[in-house]
Amino acid sequence: MKAKALNAVATVLVLALVAAALPLTVPKLFGYQIFEILTTSMTPVLPVGSAIYVKACDPAQLEPGDIITYKLSSRTGLVETHRVVENDTASQELVTKGDANAQADVYPVGYDRVIGRVEYSIPYWGRMATALRQPSGIAICAAIFALALVLWTVADRGKSKRGNTARQDPAKKA
Repeated sequence: MKAKALNAVATVLVLALVAAALPLTVPKLFGYQIFEILTTSMTPVLPVGSAIYVKACDPAQLEPGDIITYKLSSRTGLVETHRVVENDTASQELVTKGDANAQADVYPVGYDRVIGRVEYSIPYWGRMATALRQPSGIAICAAIFALALVLWTVADRGKSKRGNTARQDPAKKA
């Protein structure tokens, strides 16, 4: 019974790690980039800490209401996520606005700065993604996996000891 409990706990630990990693890895196989919402400009639709899944798109096809992620400038890696208010295909620029902002953004977004359209989001999951990428998050995941291995080993040894005592030769008992 003790071995079964240890196996169950180890299995739950590993399944929890897999469950936490799947939404942060599998979408990348399908061309999505994953970002975390850091400000309140898109609340309540995208709360701070949400993970957003962004897929590359043709900026000329974007429509008002689409939520996009774009580079703040062509010289920085900083990005922003706002809603398209207007798509000026002639000038190849988008007018954007944060849902929680009163005014549209001052500077239009050139097509060359668009990373893609937000296809879906998971509220607050971005914080998990950020935490798991930190050295402490990696260490915690490694420790959980190591604990699961130890639990499986202890459970296996417990089974072996019980199995050896149960398989004693009946002739020796007499």
